[in-house]
Amino acid sequence: MDNKHSNQNKRTQPTKQELCLRELISRGKRGMFQLEALSSYGETCLNSTISTLANEHGLIVRRVPHYHKNQHGGKTRFTRYSLVHPASIVKAQSMIEHYKAERLKLIDGLR
Repeated sequence: MDNKHSNQNKRTQPTKQELCLRELISRGKRGMFQLEALSSYGETCLNSTISTLANEHGLIVRRVPHYHKNQHGGKTRFTRYSLVHPASIVKAQSMIEHYKAERLKLIDGLR
C-alpha cells in the first residue's frame, strides 16, 4: 500500500480523541483509567488524550485517583477520568458527530 492510500485509510478511521470520547460517554460517571482504555480501544497514553480534550477543546474532565492491584500484589496508582459536567458531555457528543461527519465526507469522496 502506498502512502497516499495509507493516509486516506487513517483519516477514514475514528481518531483516538473520538474513541476516547465515545468510551467516556458510554461509561458515564464511572469513567475509565488507562488499563480500561487500553483494553477497550487500544489507547496507550490516555493522560495525553485527556489533556488534549481538556486543554485544546475545553472539556471539563473529572480526575480521581484509582488504585489497581498489580500482578505482584502491589498497588499501582492511576487516574480515573470521567465527563460529569453536562456542558462537557454535550460538547463531547457534538465533537463525536463532527469527527464522524468529516470521515463520512472523506469516504464518500473516495468512492
